[in-house]
Order: sequence, then C-alpha cells, then structure tokens
Amino acid sequence: MLDFLLIDIFEFVLWLAENLKYLIAANIVAVYLVKPGFFKYLTIVAIPLTLVICTSGVIYGSWRAAELSGKYDMNGPTLREALESYIETGEHDGFTKAVDILEAGKYAPTFSHHEINYLINDLFAHTLLHTNAHNSENIAEGYNKGDDWFIHTLGDPMVYTSGIYRTGEETLMEAQQYKMDYVANAINLQKGDRVLDIGCGWGPLVKHMTEKYGAQVTGVTLSEGQYKWTTSNFNKDNGAKILLQDAMQLQKDRPEEIPEGGFDKITSLEMAEHVGIHRYNEFLTSVHSMLKDDGVFYFQVAGLRRRWDYEDLVWGLFMGQHVFPGADASCPLGWVSTQIERAGFEIQRVSNLGNHYSRTLDHWLDEWKEGKDHIVANYGEQSWRRWEVFLAWSVRVARQGSSTVFMFTLTKAGQNPVFEATRIDAQDRLVPQL
Repeated sequence: MLDFLLIDIFEFVLWLAENLKYLIAANIVAVYLVKPGFFKYLTIVAIPLTLVICTSGVIYGSWRAAELSGKYDMNGPTLREALESYIETGEHDGFTKAVDILEAGKYAPTFSHHEINYLINDLFAHTLLHTNAHNSENIAEGYNKGDDWFIHTLGDPMVYTSGIYRTGEETLMEAQQYKMDYVANAINLQKGDRVLDIGCGWGPLVKHMTEKYGAQVTGVTLSEGQYKWTTSNFNKDNGAKILLQDAMQLQKDRPEEIPEGGFDKITSLEMAEHVGIHRYNEFLTSVHSMLKDDGVFYFQVAGLRRRWDYEDLVWGLFMGQHVFPGADASCPLGWVSTQIERAGFEIQRVSNLGNHYSRTLDHWLDEWKEGKDHIVANYGEQSWRRWEVFLAWSVRVARQGSSTVFMFTLTKAGQNPVFEATRIDAQDRLVPQL
C-alpha cells in the first residue's frame, strides 16, 4: 500500500547535492509568484517536505525489504541496535565478537532511531552545505584521535588507504609497498618530478616517492595530528615538504607553493570523499589547474555500488557518524567518472579493487586486536569495540561489493598537442598485460 514511498535515496541525494542552489533559487521565485493561500504555504515548505518524504521512504523501504526477504526476526533488534548493544556491554545475545553479530544473518539492516537521528541532524547538513568549516571539523574528528590509535590500526606502513595484493598472500607491509610502487608507475614518476600529494596522511607515499624515486614532493593534510607526526618523523633533508592546509584553498592561500606551469604529477588517495558531493567538481577543477599540461593525475577514491542494498546505507550512516564524518562523496563509478570528465580529464586507466580493500581492512583488524590492551588502557573498552565494529563491518561490505575502491590514472583532455603526446605515452605505458 505504501510502496510509492520506495524512493531511490541515493539517486535523489546525488541530484539534490549537485543542484541545491538552483532548486533554492527556483523555490524562492515560486514563493513570490504563487498567490497567497494553501499552495503558497506548500511552496514555502517544499524543500523540507521533500526531504521528509524521502526520509520516510527510506525508513519504510528498509523495513519492507527486510520483511519481504523472510530472513530476519522483525520483532528483534536491528543490525545497528545489536551492534550498539555489543559496543556498550561487550556482548549481545551470546555474541562476544562484532564479526559474529555481522555474519549471524539474523539482524535486519533496517533503519532505527540511530540512523534516523543522524540522517536528520547531521547528514543532510553536511551533504547539502559542506562548507570549509565542515571540512576542518570533520578532519579533526576523523584523523586527530592520536598517533597510537592509528599505529595500532595501520601498523608499520601507516598507510590509511587500500593496499594491492598480487597473490593474496602478502603481508600488510608488502601490499602497501606494492601499492605505492603501483602509484609511481601509474604517473610515470621520474627523478626530479615536482609532485603534489593531496591528503598525504602520515606521509608514507610522500616519503616513498621522495626517497625511492628522487621526486620533489609536497604533501598536503588538513589534520593537525598527521601534520605534527609527519614533520616530527620525516628526514628533514630528503626534500619532502608537508603543508597543514585545506587542499581546496591551496591556490588561494599558498600560490607560492605551486611551481610555475603546475606540478608534474599529482596524487590523491582516498581524500576526495571528504570534499562533498556538490564540491566534487570544484576539487577536480582545482587539481586540473594545478597540473602541468603534460602532467598525470593518480586519483584513488572509495566508492559505492550503484545498485545498493539497505545494509549499504545502514553501514554508511554508521561510518559517517563515527568514523569519517562528512565523507559523503563516496559514489558509484559512473558518477565519479562523469565528474572527472566534466573537470577536463581523460581517463587512461581505472581499476575496481574492493576485494583488495577487504583484505587490507582485515589486516587492520588484526593490528587492532593485537593492540587491544593499549587502546583499552588509554581510550576505554567501548572506544575499542566501536572501532572493531568499523573494521569488521568494513571487511564485510568491501568483500560483498557494497563498498569498493576505484583507482584512476588521468591526463588532461583536449586537442592540445601536449595533451595528445601525454595521452599516447600513458596508453602505451599502461597497455593491458596478459
């Protein structure tokens, strides 16, 4: 009876975030044009009413889908409620591990008060507005937890992005080392190249490209914790430079850091999720303007599948609330590719390596378990368990395809002879191998 409420919220939010300013302008014009009466009041509340209808559609749809599947006890707790119970007490219904709750198959991935509160109070504000202030606040929440927290998550590599597993038997260090060499190969990194690494984290890729390849690398991070750790642990004489800077404002705030003609190469690994859907094109256009005409851009970004399930949404809202606030720009491949091409880039190679992310996360989960005593002593048991849920749940969603990672190699598009030469070089160098 209420199936008309089954709205594809993913498509709607993408459209709304991209077109909000036009929608608001049209709504203001309509308010002035409509004569006083019922329809005028309806026009005034049109945007919030639409959001309420869509939210209601998602809530209803999650319960309807779970009920129709016949797999769940609809009178029991939702998946999120079961996990929150475990986080609070260390046990739920006899389960004492997050992975056992996730894989039990008995808890419905339906919307509860946890998702509804976050959706209304936080997600819409971040997604539809996503200001520079939001960026600063979100990065602090997501990345300034403490160096020891991330040491016990990421291990010795301190690389907070997916590794690449050639055989599936690699250690975490081997997978990350191979990934960094893969990036260097993708951009055809040469000695002396001037490189910008946007969202450099704790600087492992900056260090790798500088020390192994002899490049002149500038890393940019918005996290004070990462900046302090990196500047304290780097060899000051290796030629690398780390900036505490919003990458979206780099050209405005520090034009002197951009070489004349632009950087030879630019890399950005799993940072663009934080810029926001409606500012995605702004970010990519900025990168395009900072890259030399014959430059190469390596762009690695976490993504979601277009044909989603409700667990994808429930997991995503948990992540947005507790792990990566404001990282609303994890989107399907087609949407990301469209934004890339709109910004003036040509895609030379793209790989979907979500299964590799699942393996990486599984390694991080092992590191987290090994560091439990230290984390509990310094942050408490609930904090340890919440991060355990994040890692275990992310292993699951990456394995089943709900979440993934896209790896793009990009050059500038157009008829410019320099673009043409760079395109030919990239396609010859990246020719598929048997």
